Amino acid sequence: MVPFPIFTIKGRLRLSGLSDNDISRIMHDSKIQQIETEGELLNQIRESLGAYQPSIRTNFDILTRYESLRGDSIEIPALVVVIEGASATGKSLIALELMHDLTATRFISTDSVRQVLRGIFSEEKYPELFCHTYQAYIHRQSGSPNLEPIVRGFLAQCEIITPHVETMTKRIVSEGAIAVVEGVHIQPGSIQGLCPGVIEVLINPDFETHKAMFASKHAIGKLRTVTDDTIVRNREFEATRLIQEYMMSEAEKTDVSIIPFTSYDEARKSVSALVISRVRKLLNTSDEEAVKL
Repeated sequence: MVPFPIFTIKGRLRLSGLSDNDISRIMHDSKIQQIETEGELLNQIRESLGAYQPSIRTNFDILTRYESLRGDSIEIPALVVVIEGASATGKSLIALELMHDLTATRFISTDSVRQVLRGIFSEEKYPELFCHTYQAYIHRQSGSPNLEPIVRGFLAQCEIITPHVETMTKRIVSEGAIAVVEGVHIQPGSIQGLCPGVIEVLINPDFETHKAMFASKHAIGKLRTVTDDTIVRNREFEATRLIQEYMMSEAEKTDVSIIPFTSYDEARKSVSALVISRVRKLLNTSDEEAVKL
């Protein structure tokens, strides 16, 4: 018998809208503990969900059906959730939670791609690669001359990094693996056309929240590449906010969902709702195609 990873069910329950406390309560039920097969486990959990609002069990059933059918036809591809936003918008931690909930076996961080490229390209030839996105304009600029220099510097860095991110994402789509992609080096709307399973979202904290999160990167994030000089940091935030506003504009043009950020949990729930909606759409499309046959 192939061992069944219980944490995949926990993630599915979180995506369905169940709280961590309620998930723990269900999973520690004596009936659940005695079950040995996946089918029995799913049936018992469905029964337990009868005590909660109906939408949770409906969502759980949708996700369970999707998982059982995924890969059987091109109408039901693997999900690739792409979390976008400028520096310090909360996207990285949201992405990590989604990896758990989706049981994603692939993960791409555009910052990690940038680190790899720094080991390939020289700083002398590509200085815009060896700095933060909000500093790249000092070295090179790209895009429309009507854009702010800071945004054009950001685009210059993206010109080097984004093609590699897109190639990696295409490969993941072709493999049929569930994945999470996160980072600033993704133009909103540029990846969602790869397949129906790709979901792009832009995380957007309001000005004051974003400023507070940006300021905390040195104290809380412990990043050595971030200055503790308040004056410099405020200036860097203003540059970062310009990049965020540019990404917001692009997201609106390309119908990429914009998630207001007030807390990590609320943002995660909003992304989860988008996942449920997309899965439902994929299943409906598959059912319609089956009827035609």
